[in-house]
Amino acid sequence: MAGVSVRAVAAEAGVTGGTVQHHFPARAQMVHFAMELFAEQFTQRLMDMPRSGPVLEWTREILLELLPLNEELHREFRVWLAFTTHAHTDPELNALKRSFSAQLRELYERLIQARRTASGSADDSPHSDLDPADELDAEVLQAVIDGLALQLADMVPADAAVHGPRLLDRYLELSGSS
Repeated sequence: MAGVSVRAVAAEAGVTGGTVQHHFPARAQMVHFAMELFAEQFTQRLMDMPRSGPVLEWTREILLELLPLNEELHREFRVWLAFTTHAHTDPELNALKRSFSAQLRELYERLIQARRTASGSADDSPHSDLDPADELDAEVLQAVIDGLALQLADMVPADAAVHGPRLLDRYLELSGSS
């Protein structure tokens, strides 16, 4: 984040600094826009993932998409990590980070519900309220995915591609969600 400047962005985009400043008068606005766009694109990619076929398979695929298992996801994770680290110094970015985290928590809750319904251990009515245990399990799942992503980000993507799915599958097995 230290290297992000109007001048650097203009050079990368092949435009003048004035063009960038026309759209983003301050560096903070540019960083906020980039983080928001990044979060929206990531969310859209998750929402576009297929949700058909065996529930345990498509929910697993969504969870795997949250992990840095290839070059692109590895790079995205590092960018997001830089954004979230920088957010500690910027209240607007911190609010955006919290909002995105809440959206992810809702995703985790829906995945937990879907997996429980598929395994026959939950009420399968479409409007049933979220069980308090599902809320707690969603928090645990989010912590596991976040921690696993950090661990995988320290690996080369080829190693992460091998270890990530294996570790996720083991967690799902231990949690009774497989």
